[in-house]
Amino acid sequence: MPKANSAIKSTSDIPARMTERRGADKPASLTGRASMKHSSSTTSGMARDSVSDVPDNRSRSSQRHSVSAFFSMVAEQDEEAQDELGQAQRVLRELKAKISLQSKINYSLEKDVRWMDGRIASIIHDRMAAEDMKDLVSQLDGTSITSIDYFPDKKKMDYYSNLLFLLQSEPRHIATLTRLVTLSEMDTLLQTVMFTIYGNQYESREEHLLLTMFQLVLAAQFETTQEFGNLLRANTPVSRMMTTYTRRGPGQAYLKQVLASEIDHVITEDKQNLELNPLKVYEELIQELEDKGESTGNMPRGVTSEEAAGHPLVIKTIEPRMKAIERIANRFLDVIIGNISQVPYGIRWICKQIRSLTKRKYPQATDASVCSFIGGFFFLRFINPAIVTPQAYMLIKATAPAKNPRRTLTFVAKLLQNLANKPSYSKEAYMKSLAPFVMANQARINKFFNDLCEVSDFYDSLEMDQYMALTKREITLNITLNELYNTHALLIQHRDALTPEKDSKLGDILKKLGDAPSLVPRNENASLDLKLFPEWETHIVSDLSGLNADNALTHHDLLYMETKSVLVQLIRSMPTLSLSPESTNYQGRTHSLSGVDLHMIPEQAATSKDPVLVRKGIKAREMLRELESLGVVDLTDKHNQLTEEVMRELAHLGSLQQKTTREVESLKQVYQTILGHNEYLQSQLDTYKEYLNNARIQHQSAANKKGKKGLTPIAIRNQNNYGDSTPQNSPIGYIINSANSVANSQKGSNVSSPTVAKAKRGGNASQQSTKLGPYEFSHRELEREQVICESKVPVSRQDKVEFWLDYSPSHGSFNFDMRLKDRPNPILHMNIRWDDLLSRSKENVQVLDLEYVYLDINRLISFLEKKFMRR
Repeated sequence: MPKANSAIKSTSDIPARMTERRGADKPASLTGRASMKHSSSTTSGMARDSVSDVPDNRSRSSQRHSVSAFFSMVAEQDEEAQDELGQAQRVLRELKAKISLQSKINYSLEKDVRWMDGRIASIIHDRMAAEDMKDLVSQLDGTSITSIDYFPDKKKMDYYSNLLFLLQSEPRHIATLTRLVTLSEMDTLLQTVMFTIYGNQYESREEHLLLTMFQLVLAAQFETTQEFGNLLRANTPVSRMMTTYTRRGPGQAYLKQVLASEIDHVITEDKQNLELNPLKVYEELIQELEDKGESTGNMPRGVTSEEAAGHPLVIKTIEPRMKAIERIANRFLDVIIGNISQVPYGIRWICKQIRSLTKRKYPQATDASVCSFIGGFFFLRFINPAIVTPQAYMLIKATAPAKNPRRTLTFVAKLLQNLANKPSYSKEAYMKSLAPFVMANQARINKFFNDLCEVSDFYDSLEMDQYMALTKREITLNITLNELYNTHALLIQHRDALTPEKDSKLGDILKKLGDAPSLVPRNENASLDLKLFPEWETHIVSDLSGLNADNALTHHDLLYMETKSVLVQLIRSMPTLSLSPESTNYQGRTHSLSGVDLHMIPEQAATSKDPVLVRKGIKAREMLRELESLGVVDLTDKHNQLTEEVMRELAHLGSLQQKTTREVESLKQVYQTILGHNEYLQSQLDTYKEYLNNARIQHQSAANKKGKKGLTPIAIRNQNNYGDSTPQNSPIGYIINSANSVANSQKGSNVSSPTVAKAKRGGNASQQSTKLGPYEFSHRELEREQVICESKVPVSRQDKVEFWLDYSPSHGSFNFDMRLKDRPNPILHMNIRWDDLLSRSKENVQVLDLEYVYLDINRLISFLEKKFMRR
C-alpha cells in the first residue's frame, strides 16, 4: 500500500513533539500502523559526542527524559513477564475491558427501558394494535444467530477497519460530525463514540483521544454561541455529550464512592418531612388538622402561595426544616469538596477547558461567571442527576427513594445548583429564604471549581500512548453491525462537510466503502471484534536509533537506555532468576542486585529454553559489550551506575505492583455494581415483555367482547427483586408496581397486579371515544397549581380569564381554550397531544409558550393526570 506523506517514516521527531505543547487539533501524528524493524546498533561510527559537546543541553536533557520514559513504559507493560506484577496487570486489563463492555451494554439497556416507557403509555391509552405489541415483544428479545448476509465481506471489513482506525486516532472527524447531526441522531452516535470507538474507559490513549474530541467540540461551541448567557445552557449536542461522558465507568465509580453514603443517610430518614413550599405545607397542615378532627377555621382552602407563606403556623413549620436542609446540603458539600482528588481526570480536564475557553473568548468575564459555567457542567450534568435519581446511578438499590427523602434530595440539588449559577427566585420564591446558605458558601465553592481545573494536560503522554499502541499490539473494537452501519450512513450523509479537501483520507475510504448498508433487525444485530489498522503502512524503528538526528541524543544515550530496559524486562521475565537466596520479591531482588555482575542476567536468559528470552538475552549481551567498548560502562566496577539504575526501576515496579493490586480490588467492586444494575435493567425489560404479551392477549379478547367495561389490571410475575419498577414521579403511561399492597393480601404469592392509570371511560366501545369535559379552570387556580409559571395577562383582568380543557382518549389529545368570560369565542385555541408533552418533558423542555401565558410542562402533566386520567 502507498505510504501517506503524513505517515511516520522514523521516530526521530517524537521527542521534539513531546516537549512542545500541542493544540487540540493535532493530538498526535502517529496515524500509521507500526511495522517493527530492527536496525543494527553495532556501528561505532554512529557514536556522537559526549553530553558536554551537545550545543543545547536543556533540549537534549528533555528529549533524553522523554525517550527514557518510553523505555520505562515498555519495561512496565511487558506482556510477556510472568512475575506478580505482570499477572496483576493482566487481571487489571481484563477487568477494565469487562467494565467497559458492561457499561456499554447497560447504556443500551437504559435506552431500551426509556423507550419502552413511552410505548407502554401508548398501550395504556389504547392507541396500539395487537400486532404492534407483538412486534415490541420481538424487539425486546435477544439477538439470534445472525445471517451471513448482514455481514460485510472481507474487503469491506478491511475498509471498515481503516475507517474506524482513522476516526479513533483523528478525533477531529467525530468532533465535526457531532455538530452536524440532529438531536434525534445524537443519542445513537454518542453511544457509538463513548462506548465503542473510545469504549476502553480505563485505557489512557482512548480516554485522551476522546477528551481531545471534547476540546474541539467545546471550542466550536464557544465560537458559534453569540450570547454569553447562552453558553452550555441549552439542550445541545455538546450538553448531551458531557452528560453521556459522566455515565462512563470512572464517573459512576466516583459518584458511588463519594455520594452513596450521604444519600443513604437521607433515605433512611424516610419519615422526616422537609417540604419548604408554603402552599404544600399549608395543605399538609390542613390535612393533619382534619385527620385529628380539629377545626381548620383559621386556615381556609384556596389561598395563594403568598398567603400561605404568611401564615404563622406555616412559618413556624418551615423554619426548622430550612435549618435541616442547610445541614444536609453542607454535608454533601463537605464530602464533595473533601474528595476533589477522587474526581476523574477527564471530568476535571473538561472543567479546565471550559475555564480556558471562557477566559479566552470573554476576557472581561468575572471569576464568578467563569465558575458558573464550570458548575453548570459539574453539578447540573454530573452531580445533581445522581442526587435526585440515585437509583438510576446505582448509588442505592433500584427502589426509588420514598416521597420525603426524594423531596429532600431535590432541595439539596437545588441548593448546589444555586451555588453554581446566580439563582433566580422568580419561579420558586420560597427558595429565597435559603439565600444566606448560598452567600456563605459562594467563595468556598468557587475555589473548589478553580481547584478542579488544576490538572495537567495529556498531550505529551498521548504522543507516547499512540506510539506504544502502534508498536506493541493490535487495536480491537467490539462493535455491533448497526453501530457500524449507522456511523457509515452519518458519514456519507455529511461527507461534503467532513471532507472538503480533495485528497482527504476519510473521503478516500468512504469512496471505497460506497453507500451504507441498511440497518439490520434488532434480533440480528450481532457484535463483531474489528481489528483496526490504517490504510497507510508505516515503519517505525524499534530501537529508536533514528533519534540521534541533529545531535539531539547520542547513540550512547539510546544504547544505554535500551540496555537498561531490556535488562529490566529479563529480570521480570525470569522470576526464578538465581541472583541470591533472598531475591523472592522486588525489594529483595533490588538488594541482591547490588553486587551482581550484570553479564550474568543476559547469560542466563541466553541459555534458557524460552526462545523469546534467548533472543533478548543475546541482544542484551551484545549491547553490554558495545557499551563497554564505547567506554559508557566500566567492567571493573561491575557496571555500578547501570546496576543502580536497574535497581531503581525495579523499586518503582514494586510500588507499581501494590498500586495495581489496589486498583484491581477497587474495580472489582465497580464491576459487581455494574452487574447488579444490569440485572435490574434486565428485570425491567422482562417485566415489560410479560406485560406486553398479556396486554396483547387481552386486547384481542376485548375486541371480541362488546360492552366490556374499562381495562382490567393485567397480572404479571413480579420478577423485579429491587422493588418499584418505575420512578416515583412517573407520568401517566408507566406501569405502577403495586407489590407492597399485594404483599399484604397475598403473602407467599409471586404474582402482583400493577394498576394502570387510565382515563375513566363509559361502558362500551363507542363510549370509550367520548371526550371528557370540557372542564373550566380559572387563571387563579392554574397559578395556584403552578401550571402557569408566568402570565402576560394584566392582574386586573385575570379574574375574567378562564381556561377550558377537554380530553379525547381515542386521540390522546387535549383541547385547550383560553377565554374571557364576556366573550363567546376563545381568544386562544390549541390542541395538545399527550405524547408531545411527555416527549418535551423527557427532553428537559420546561416551558410551553401559549402567547398570553407560559405553562410549566411538568406541572401541566401532573395537573392533567389528576384532573383527567384518574377521574
